[in-house]
Amino acid sequence: MRIAFISTVHGHSWPGSEYLWAETAEKLLNRGDQVFARCSRDFCNATALKKMIAKGLVYDPFDGRSTRLSRFKEKLVDPLGRLRSWKPDLVVVSAGSAFDISYSSYLERFLLEYGVPFIPICHFNAETFWVDAGSRVTMRRIYAKATAAVFVCADNHRITERQLAQQITNFRVIKPPLPVKLALPLPWPQGSCWNFACVARWESRWKGQDVLFEVLARPEWRERNWQLNLYGEGAEEGYLRDLVKHFGIEKRVSFLGFVKDRTEIWRKNHIQVFPTRGEGGPMVLTEGMACGRVAVITDCGNAREYVEDGKDGFLAEFATPEIFADALERAWESRDRWEEMGRAAHHKAKELANAQPAAQLLQLLESIAEQKG
Repeated sequence: MRIAFISTVHGHSWPGSEYLWAETAEKLLNRGDQVFARCSRDFCNATALKKMIAKGLVYDPFDGRSTRLSRFKEKLVDPLGRLRSWKPDLVVVSAGSAFDISYSSYLERFLLEYGVPFIPICHFNAETFWVDAGSRVTMRRIYAKATAAVFVCADNHRITERQLAQQITNFRVIKPPLPVKLALPLPWPQGSCWNFACVARWESRWKGQDVLFEVLARPEWRERNWQLNLYGEGAEEGYLRDLVKHFGIEKRVSFLGFVKDRTEIWRKNHIQVFPTRGEGGPMVLTEGMACGRVAVITDCGNAREYVEDGKDGFLAEFATPEIFADALERAWESRDRWEEMGRAAHHKAKELANAQPAAQLLQLLESIAEQKG
């Protein structure tokens, strides 16, 4: 087969959205299929991408920054010209959100006019994600024409149908891979201070760090022995640093940046705190669970499928200060059980690891190729 993958995500070195298509692409390369990948130049140093290039992947990088010059060049030179000349049998679009395709006029035209079968993968949606009329029209056409559609959680599919006012029937749910797989939970961190970890892109609109700061600035939390460690990267670092100063908690919040080995995060931290406003997976939840750590997380994406409230984690119904504060309070009252609950979370993660999502996506590609042949 000649399979092309297009990732719409940029601005990050190798985010969680890339694991599903990349693991599938590697399986294709290992068995001798030809694979093309158009993805961000930001990924050029990613180990997974370098490994695939060494196996024969055709890599077509793009610069995700939109400038006046880049928009002018798009009018003169087809950004997907290299892909067209490669002549794929099937195109898989790994989209950061359910509506990413509508933000790229040339990608929209390619999918609707080129005539090759295609599959969009939706990695994100949210109850508060607002869709304008133009994007709605475009994505109605895209999902109607798609040979199949993949959502990483059923919740994203439900929300997308409501946003479109249109059924998407030719879909399947394939959960994200679990990059961290451990036979046993990591040793429990020592010390008298309770370390909280928030592992998320520094973009509060979706990841909710602003809500977390407001909760931890409350009088009751100022009297407690905790430290918040922020891991990630993103454009809002300056704002988030200003916000912890605004709330007067800058001495208790550390900005630790991107950590390549996620297990290092959980050797230090006791619990994950994540007031996210929208998700697909999220993979950071399952990474923490695999390491034996519980999470206080908003009920969105796959969270309810992964977390049983009070048993192996804590669910907040929505990302507002009042609601998240309630979930965090319940967690604090149960802190003497965190290690025990972490063992239950680890066991749950081991069960989830049996799903083999890349194999599921590969099977879908094979079935489409057989129908086409």
